[in-house]
Amino acid sequence: MQGKKFLLVGMLYALSYFGWAQSPLTGIIAGTVRATSGETLPGIHVRLDSLTNVTVTDADGRFRFNNLAPGTYVLTGSGVGFATNQQTVPVRAGETSACTLVLNEAVQTVDEVAVVGQVTSQEVRKRAFAVEAIDALALQNRNVDMNRLLDRTMGVQVRETGGMGSDFTYSIQGLSGKAVKFFIDGIPMESFGSSYRINNVPINLVDRIDVYKGVVPVELAGDALGGAVNLITRRDVGSYLDATYSFGSFGTHRGALSGRWRQAKTGFTTNAQLFYNASKNNYPVWGPTIEIAGPDGRPLPDVGRLRRFNDDYQSANARLEAGFTNVRWADRLLLALTVTDLERGIQTGRTMAFVYGEVRYRERLVMPSLTFAKNDFFIKGLNVDAFASLNSLQGTTVDTSSRKYNWRGEVIANNVRGELGGIRAQRSLYTFNDRTALAGLNVTYQPADGHRFTLNALHNQTRRTGSDALAIADWTIPFRLPQQLGKQIVGLSYEQERLAGRLTNTIFMKYYRYAAQANAYDYNGGAQRELLVNRQQQAVWGFGLASTYQLHARTRLKLSAESATRLPDALELLGDGNTILNAPGLRPEQSLNANAGVQHRIGRASHTWNIATGLFFRHTNNLIWLGEADLFGTARYENLNRIQTLGLETEVQYRYRNWLRLTANATYQDIRNKLRYTAAGAPNHVFNDRLRNTPYLLANAEISLTKADLFWKGALASCYLGTHYVPAYFLGWPSLGARATKRVIPTQFVQDVGAEFTTPNRRYVLGVDCRNLLNQRIYDNYLLQKPGRFLSVKVRYFLSQTKSSHVK
Repeated sequence: MQGKKFLLVGMLYALSYFGWAQSPLTGIIAGTVRATSGETLPGIHVRLDSLTNVTVTDADGRFRFNNLAPGTYVLTGSGVGFATNQQTVPVRAGETSACTLVLNEAVQTVDEVAVVGQVTSQEVRKRAFAVEAIDALALQNRNVDMNRLLDRTMGVQVRETGGMGSDFTYSIQGLSGKAVKFFIDGIPMESFGSSYRINNVPINLVDRIDVYKGVVPVELAGDALGGAVNLITRRDVGSYLDATYSFGSFGTHRGALSGRWRQAKTGFTTNAQLFYNASKNNYPVWGPTIEIAGPDGRPLPDVGRLRRFNDDYQSANARLEAGFTNVRWADRLLLALTVTDLERGIQTGRTMAFVYGEVRYRERLVMPSLTFAKNDFFIKGLNVDAFASLNSLQGTTVDTSSRKYNWRGEVIANNVRGELGGIRAQRSLYTFNDRTALAGLNVTYQPADGHRFTLNALHNQTRRTGSDALAIADWTIPFRLPQQLGKQIVGLSYEQERLAGRLTNTIFMKYYRYAAQANAYDYNGGAQRELLVNRQQQAVWGFGLASTYQLHARTRLKLSAESATRLPDALELLGDGNTILNAPGLRPEQSLNANAGVQHRIGRASHTWNIATGLFFRHTNNLIWLGEADLFGTARYENLNRIQTLGLETEVQYRYRNWLRLTANATYQDIRNKLRYTAAGAPNHVFNDRLRNTPYLLANAEISLTKADLFWKGALASCYLGTHYVPAYFLGWPSLGARATKRVIPTQFVQDVGAEFTTPNRRYVLGVDCRNLLNQRIYDNYLLQKPGRFLSVKVRYFLSQTKSSHVK
């Protein structure tokens, strides 16, 4: 694979492209940030027009921007516990413009103030929905991936099956799997392929992460049932170059390069993003399922620690955009091309009882897309945001070996026909081709202050074809013939503000429609097997409401509820042709979701406590669930009826000035099977059992320290220590089987630590991180062991040139 060469060429090109010399006829902005009391404020983020031209005030509250082209700039300052403030500053060639930026204490909200992006994190948290807004800017120098970051968020659990590139699922307040949807700037990511998933997106490309729990607003066009994660990317006005590289344990490398160039006169804009991820994933594994047979065929009693050996992963992603931004006729009109490339080894089946030495998977994606956005479209208050894309996704699983391996990597058989074995019992070279058309439109209209209407429509159409140059068995027939899935989702909402903005009410409705065609090869009431084409079509309505009330200056109340539907996606319905079989009879899942919460703030500027507590309820029918693996390591999705969830979550944040921060959160979720009788009318033996293979308690804590002017004036250093805890839980239904023989996912108690240093000019950053500090044996899924202690180093280089801009 040419990923490394591709990234290197891209970096060299970008460096030459952005390496123009700055004009000697430049000016300087130098200033101080103070509180209304006159106290200087260290550690405050100050932005200059573009989202990338950012600095942090030193121990005396001072900041400075050098080499600025003459013009008029807008300074934006914000920090934890203070309201955001802006100030216009003129710059003249050869002069220093001095200024003082004053921040008021943020007494009108219980939320942490984050650096201003398109919409501030503070404004998102004030919405009526149960939502967490994570300021990614403050974490961009950490060597942390999205899964690791979001797994520490209150009410969220991310379950991975291994190291880099492994499969993962999100659970938000008890609902998991595909019930949680992912978006990037409001565009669904479900058809972007395995390489362009949330965990592969570098944090440097993201300004903010919005995590919606339960009820999801209509502007996120999709059929999310349990929540949604929306990545808000940076939309910088100025030109910049941002390059990062990290390396770590188990042969892990991550590189990211992003840049933007905008011509101020015409608004012509180009954006480029390249990121590359690779790992050998050869970490040690040990424990009850790492078995090696002795001479007598019985498992040896103690085989020690062995390394994974066919688990390597490589992915390369490139995205190029060209068009116009911030012009009179469009805020954004961009034509983009996204290309991804992925290759990885497949080490195990659904459990570690199966080990493969040569099974491989390759995937390619090509996706052109177009986005358009315009505020005050023809009339004031009418905002339009539209996108469309076509993609071609090809995935190939290679299982052509005649050798079978054990966990030592030794060949134990030379006469097998493919390692996946079982019903396959033959070599396979299966390729599927997905063609997906995606189109969405979001329109908001605000006829008057305090009133806003939103209309959102999404169309998603996928057609899958398959082929296998080697396999001819009957079971492969459903995968080789065309299958398709189409979804249409429309949402309409009305938002009203009352009592001078203290009370906000939102009501909405959603319309879901899908049509699917899947294949099965089975008996149809006779003795002869035949191809069965299963066609389904269904339309469902959903409704909901959300309200928030500012009880007083420091306390906010929230309530939201909806009747939601989630349609099966391509993987669940059509399978992948290998470890996941297709499920032609799968039905949409439906859920009644409700959230209630309170947010409260205590203290003033120096000492601040933020406390958030919430209750949540879910009643789900036809829950789409990946069944247990069979004897051959394969599984298919199935429906579970009447699953009920009651839960409580709470988070406490403490801040002392801008150098100490402590966060702790916990989520308790009681998820039970409420189906009294089976479809045949018999009593359900697992009635009122806790949902199998699902934890009931999640807890996280982190302490971080920040020190300005360490070693050099204007430098910034920080460090953190975090911990994550999940108690043991059963793989199967608790009431079935003897307790001594039950399979259990053991207790997880993991610590992470890290530090970072930023130079005074904010151009260079060095970070060091260690995950799983104590080298614990950890699992998210049954005995699929994750990496132990993981050390990594990250370096970042950032260059920007801000042009003069018009103040709106």
